[in-house]
Amino acid sequence: MKRLALFCLTGALASPLADPTLFHEQARAQRITPMQTDSFARICSRPTGHSLCDAYLSGLADGATLSKLNSNAAGDTGAVAAFCVPVSETTASIRDKVLIWLKAHTDALSHPVGESIFKALHDTYPCGAKP
Repeated sequence: MKRLALFCLTGALASPLADPTLFHEQARAQRITPMQTDSFARICSRPTGHSLCDAYLSGLADGATLSKLNSNAAGDTGAVAAFCVPVSETTASIRDKVLIWLKAHTDALSHPVGESIFKALHDTYPCGAKP
């Protein structure tokens, strides 16, 4: 069942139905998931969508963390983490906090999901903050 959920999330996030003109110019050089944040927020708000939402949030958080580790390993000692999620934080708690952030930043709902969720994690989990 989890494989099916992950497969469905991948398909939804890779859907070519989204309008590519909505992406910011600087992001066009890289692949960005076409799903808009409002669609993602609806998925995350439903109990049946929690596993899909959690998989995306975990993947984005892991990717950002591994990117910093890779930069450091490559000799970029100035690389800074975009956000710092405490090891003790559950995925359900991350989801809840991201949804709270999205409710407070409704302007983000019309942006690509990766952009908005990255900003939500950055604002919610600043590095150096105590858990």
